[in-house]
Amino acid sequence: MTGERPDGTSETGPEAAFALLGNETRADILRVLGEEPWSGLSFSELRSRVGGDVDSGRFNYHLQQLVGRFVTREEDGYRMRPEGVTLYRAIRAGTYTRSTSVEPFEAGIDCYFCGAAVEAWYEDGTFTVQCPDCSHVYTHTMMPPSTVEGEERAALLDRVDQYNRHRALAVSRGVCPICVNAPETTLVPAEETWFEGGEDLETFVRHECDHCGLSHHMSVGLALVYHPALVSFFYERGLDVTSVRYWELEFATTDRYVTVRATDPWEVLLRVPRDGDALELVVDGDLAVSAERVVEGAAE
Repeated sequence: MTGERPDGTSETGPEAAFALLGNETRADILRVLGEEPWSGLSFSELRSRVGGDVDSGRFNYHLQQLVGRFVTREEDGYRMRPEGVTLYRAIRAGTYTRSTSVEPFEAGIDCYFCGAAVEAWYEDGTFTVQCPDCSHVYTHTMMPPSTVEGEERAALLDRVDQYNRHRALAVSRGVCPICVNAPETTLVPAEETWFEGGEDLETFVRHECDHCGLSHHMSVGLALVYHPALVSFFYERGLDVTSVRYWELEFATTDRYVTVRATDPWEVLLRVPRDGDALELVVDGDLAVSAERVVEGAAE
């Protein structure tokens, strides 16, 4: 079922969209077009690549079922629409078709809350970095199986870190990483969060998108890790916080450098030390920085 939305765009019901994929010929058409998504293929060339034994009339029927939602017809033939490209790439990444797991291995840090060696593993489409003793979760992120296939462990951790940073940076700057709409940003007490280990912090930054349903939580330190003053402060003192795995930054994974000054309205201080100096950033409930200063000669 296709309907007109209030903003003038059209929408196909999920049942109809998924039903289009429930046929081997249609799946093959998407596979062939997905291999060269920006190149148009004529009807005959497309049919030949899919398989010449498919009856021409039957092939055309299945092709036309895809036109408009996943495929477009142009002067030089048929090509993928952006929706089709997104679907094809998700299938190639194994998001819907493959299953794998990675046994727990050391993530390279000791837990900030109990001192045990933190572990990382992949299972059921989710990459987790967690303390096996106190169960504090450092990251728990849905990722396709292609994330962990044939990858050296250190490089895998680096990529997971950068992927999570990409999402955190997007939502922190007002862009939903899923649907590119504007999420709502609020500060919330830890008791209002649902995930395991949330009680180890006092305050979280919550990003919620009404458009796609995204709900994203992070610490105050992680939400500010790309603030120019913070990046500059650490870089001038020999540390590039944009390349260190964020769970190796204590200020980004604990509340030990956070002081909640008020909750109505919110006023929160992040005070991070380095080499005897300290950077202070004060944020409001929308995570806007209202004050910043460097305190030289501050005790760590």
